[in-house]
Amino acid sequence: MGTVHEHMAQKTKHDIQKCFIDLVQEEGFQNVSVKKIAERAGINRGTFYLHYVDKFDCMEKIQVQLLDELQEKMNNIAPSEIFISIQQRKIYSPFLGIYEFILDNAVAIRAILGNQGDPSFSNKVKDIFRNTIVARLAEYSPILADKEFNKYFSAFFTSAILGLFQEWLEDYEGKTVQDLAEIHHQILSMISNIFNIVTRKPTLNPLSE
Repeated sequence: MGTVHEHMAQKTKHDIQKCFIDLVQEEGFQNVSVKKIAERAGINRGTFYLHYVDKFDCMEKIQVQLLDELQEKMNNIAPSEIFISIQQRKIYSPFLGIYEFILDNAVAIRAILGNQGDPSFSNKVKDIFRNTIVARLAEYSPILADKEFNKYFSAFFTSAILGLFQEWLEDYEGKTVQDLAEIHHQILSMISNIFNIVTRKPTLNPLSE
């Protein structure tokens, strides 16, 4: 009996979160109320309060779930393996887990990162990038030991990754994990080969001769 009750409680909690995210997308977090969430989920406000203190608590718990899962995926990233994959012209497999995470949670992530979501969420995501990838890159690049340089590099690097995620989320419908992997692989390959690209002698346009 306990298992059935727990299952029902989890379903109710999931329904509340889904309705909350839908409302954030439609009306903006500032305009969301517990009453609106309860009405959308088909429950009374008392049931909502069994799971959350208020809408801020609901937002916080959803973010914690997303950030914990992202952190888990990012823990599998090793810069040296990324470079090897690029050289071998292969997609770095741990990235696939991150792309899958993005697509599975696209609606929630887009809503929270959006203009009507929570502005602090982007900084929390950047902190994960900073404390994993940038920290590990520092093992290979001594210049990142310089606090001033590290600050600016981290700002540039984490904003670039977040921007990539946000661009995907604007046009993710119909996309697959493999589609995202291909795009990311092409970007990384281009960046790693940028010196050769800009120093290569340009091809002459026959029409200009």
